[in-house]
Amino acid sequence: MTQPDWPKPGSSIYQLLLERAARSSSGMLSQALAVARQTLRAGVPLARGVLDRDQLELSAKLLDTHTLRLCERFPAVLLEVFRSHADSDVTHGALSSQPLRLEQLELMDENQVQERVELARMLQHVLLEAESALPELNSYVCALVGLERISAERNPLRPDSYVKALQELMIEMRVPTQVRALWLRHLSAPLGVALRDAYLEWTEQLQRQDVRRVGFSVIRTPDVQAVSESGATARADRAVWTPQYRQTVLTLDRLRRLMVGNLDVAPVDPKDAFALQFAREFESSHDASAMPVVASESPDTGFEATVPAALDALQEMQQVDAVVQRMQQRPASQQDRTNARAPGVAVREELTRNAAGMSQVLSLEVVSLMVENLVKDKRLLPPVRTVIERLEPALLRLVNIDPRFFIDKTHPARQLLNEISQRGLAFGSEKDPDFEAFLLSLQRHVSPLSVLNIDGVQPFEVALKQLLKEWDNPVERASVSSHLQSAAAALGYAEERNLLAGQMTTQLTAIPDVRKVPSGVLEFLCGPWAQVMAEAQLKAIPGSDDPGGYKMLVNDLLWSAQPDRTRKDVGRLTKLVPRLLSGLREGLGLIGYPSARTSVFFDVLMKLHHQAFQPPVKEAPAAADNGLDASLLGNQDHWVAPAEAEASGFMALPDEQVVDLPKEVPVKPVSPVGSVSLKLGAWVELRAGGAWQRVQLSWISSHGTMFLFTSVGGKTQSMTQRLFERLLAEDKLRVVSEQASMVEEALDAVVHTAMLNSIVADL
Repeated sequence: MTQPDWPKPGSSIYQLLLERAARSSSGMLSQALAVARQTLRAGVPLARGVLDRDQLELSAKLLDTHTLRLCERFPAVLLEVFRSHADSDVTHGALSSQPLRLEQLELMDENQVQERVELARMLQHVLLEAESALPELNSYVCALVGLERISAERNPLRPDSYVKALQELMIEMRVPTQVRALWLRHLSAPLGVALRDAYLEWTEQLQRQDVRRVGFSVIRTPDVQAVSESGATARADRAVWTPQYRQTVLTLDRLRRLMVGNLDVAPVDPKDAFALQFAREFESSHDASAMPVVASESPDTGFEATVPAALDALQEMQQVDAVVQRMQQRPASQQDRTNARAPGVAVREELTRNAAGMSQVLSLEVVSLMVENLVKDKRLLPPVRTVIERLEPALLRLVNIDPRFFIDKTHPARQLLNEISQRGLAFGSEKDPDFEAFLLSLQRHVSPLSVLNIDGVQPFEVALKQLLKEWDNPVERASVSSHLQSAAAALGYAEERNLLAGQMTTQLTAIPDVRKVPSGVLEFLCGPWAQVMAEAQLKAIPGSDDPGGYKMLVNDLLWSAQPDRTRKDVGRLTKLVPRLLSGLREGLGLIGYPSARTSVFFDVLMKLHHQAFQPPVKEAPAAADNGLDASLLGNQDHWVAPAEAEASGFMALPDEQVVDLPKEVPVKPVSPVGSVSLKLGAWVELRAGGAWQRVQLSWISSHGTMFLFTSVGGKTQSMTQRLFERLLAEDKLRVVSEQASMVEEALDAVVHTAMLNSIVADL
């Protein structure tokens, strides 16, 4: 793979790197395919049955047939993946680092689920092979794209791109799904080795090009337990719910079927039969001392009916030894375990022992993990998490008889849990004046559910209605709603004026004389005066060309700000000045522009006028500054009038200078803010007045340039997208929850656990 060094700087090293990587990918894939063909053929005589042997032989033959075409097309497909990555502000493709979410899983069919698992498994293998060389390459590539810190997802040469390109190419060539899965499995190891070698070579070449590498940065994120832990470890009070058992029961396909209501009540698949039997035997043995013993008869577990099918499945899966070892490593007895157990443990164990089918077993596991994720989430205050933890027994009993909890997002129990968690996000401290009342309402209406004998959804319906009734004050709700509408209307109008002012600025900068005036005058025209003209246009009768005559004043202002021209006609200047100043003040009053912010500009303008009565100097002073107040040199794209600011609690940017002329505000849909994609209902922590407070995103302007937030008490605060990004970068604003539902987040974490279990299955 050795290539000559790149040309010295003068052309884009980054683009050359991508092009070279794409060109060399054909040889890289050819080597990986050769290894894959060998391993496929080697596996034929070791196949467990005729069908498996035939499938391996067919896959090997098809790989022989398609190898040349794969190698020819791969560079072009890979280069397109590189380009799509470079053109996007977000991580691209189905193989991105973003985990699979519940709403995506619910839309997938069985084949799509299996393909996603195989792709994830392949990506994991490739990453394991290439991980030793990838971080250093990331540091150089991030430097080439202009970053100051390493951001691994910004490197298009990551293994994701190669796996994604390979998937797209196989789909393009219409390779059957089962064959594609086998190819991916046998290609993972050699592709990882090839990428590792390529990363090392590219890193060495970039070093020889004297490319400056960047370092890592520590990014502060909400204090939330990593969701991946839910698939790898268990809490002490869940010791009986072992990772091995989870991998047996909770898989991505079963979870999908549960969420769409297609999971069979009785297990018909041998693997499902074994999983259910494993649950009963594993869970019941540890707690035998706590169960009443009847000498005359033993409970009917159905073991005789399920063991033969389970053993057949184990023989096929070649897992007998592993399962025997698991059974020998059963948890200690109840007496040996600590008495400090979560409220749901005993209920979960009892219900699991008596489960009638895989649907019930899986329902219990999903609810348990969902509650566990919520209880570990430190965005909620400890008393709120305690209420949710005590609710687990009731939820377990409910889903055991009512699986609609998973299928119906409007299910009363799911709505209740969502209301508790979402309203709990409003409080960042137990000292919040409204928190005590919130907690008392939970203890009054929700806590009693933990001791009830749940035989239906009615107790949850009652609790939900009581909570909403207590939280809903019609007078207060009407007041907050009216305030929000007024604030949103004011900000929406400000955005419309700002967008129109951007168009005015474009027209102003096209005037020939505009470059002949001092920068302070130009900034005034492109800032406050563009807002004045936009305001007049919005309030004018449709079709008016120059309402208020404010556009005509532009030519007068430009002429009067050029002393070399006004000296030639002092009489005209003398007559013009009173009318000009009066018109400027009238226009600024139209938008409520503070006089304090324009007084310095008028001082500068008057000095320019006075120069008309003085003899010219040989070297005119530089007009870059002219003592203009910094506020008028700031970005005027998002000017909000004082009345609009008061109505919405607007937070203005601190005064700052900009070098370039203000540009037209782009008209675009709502886009991710920095690395955060905010949706209505998202919660953030904002540092204001020396203290942190939590506010919820209540409104986004139609063009995504304005955000309106509301506190739990109904107080509004608004800001521009630009200020949001700045506060986020300065750690004066933290995103607490990007989604509108913590329950959905907790279930997304369960999906992640199921994905991890599916990846390691059969390995």
